[in-house]
Amino acid sequence: MRAKSNISVIEWDTPLTESKRRRRIYCVINCLAGSAADIQREAAHQAFADYGHGYEIESIVEICARPRFLTQIVRHAIASGADVIAAGGGDGTISTVANQLVGTNIALGVLPFGTLNHFAKDLGIPLDPREAVEVICHGAIKWVDVGEVNGRYFINNSSLGVYPAAVRVRERWRPLVGKWPALAIGALTVLRRFPVLKLGLDVNGERLRRRAPLLFVGNNDYSVEWPDLGERERLDEGCLSVWLMREARRLALLRSAFSLLLGRLHLAQEIEASRVESLTVNSRRRRLRVAVDGEVIPLRAPLHYRIRPQSLSVCVPAM
Repeated sequence: MRAKSNISVIEWDTPLTESKRRRRIYCVINCLAGSAADIQREAAHQAFADYGHGYEIESIVEICARPRFLTQIVRHAIASGADVIAAGGGDGTISTVANQLVGTNIALGVLPFGTLNHFAKDLGIPLDPREAVEVICHGAIKWVDVGEVNGRYFINNSSLGVYPAAVRVRERWRPLVGKWPALAIGALTVLRRFPVLKLGLDVNGERLRRRAPLLFVGNNDYSVEWPDLGERERLDEGCLSVWLMREARRLALLRSAFSLLLGRLHLAQEIEASRVESLTVNSRRRRLRVAVDGEVIPLRAPLHYRIRPQSLSVCVPAM
């Protein structure tokens, strides 16, 4: 592959015989990921050298680019005959790579170099770079579910309302003040403006009409109780978890956030929760801003959500 100005390619030039090959591994590391420091990337490089014996390590690509260019890199890896495509970065990077692998026999390897790393944690993938590489080279392959909205897949969750609005403000401020101060500015801005959506929902055969500041759709069940708050016990139950805030008031939003922090969201009266296999969201707006694994994208209404059971193969620790 020919390197461009913002890509460095390290080729592994030690030839391996076909009899020794078990997995043909292609790795892409996104240098824009939240905490993907140089020391983590160097550890990953060394780990592939240490653990990659008996495998064909096609190349390791380091790229500082947005999702469109990252998608091109992954498509090149697929065309090259990769068995495993390892993605180094945060949940957004992992999701971008996963979107190209859904429905294929190519496994996703996860190098969790982001800030939160929800997907890796829920699969039990180590956060240490060397241990994560060992999982990619020597771990098991597991099939997991993904969510889908209007043809876009998500490995964690999707949402409408206050969260996408806060992310848009955060991204404007992030280059100036950093991620966490920008997030605080986004939250305060959204609380002041408080966008409310008029939605029609088809849920489990029932039609609902709601004025809602927030709709959350998760890939499988999220825990809302301590000590497992925000975690998923399984990623293969074949369901979407839907959380709808039905009270369009700032106080209700703050009360729900406080209940979440206490691990008591299931007791919040302003929250409607359900488990579904599919969900349709209608709106008078032609386009809605939707957060999909942390990235805000415009999608044309209506939104058609569904679960794609066991449609993505992932490298996970061997039992």
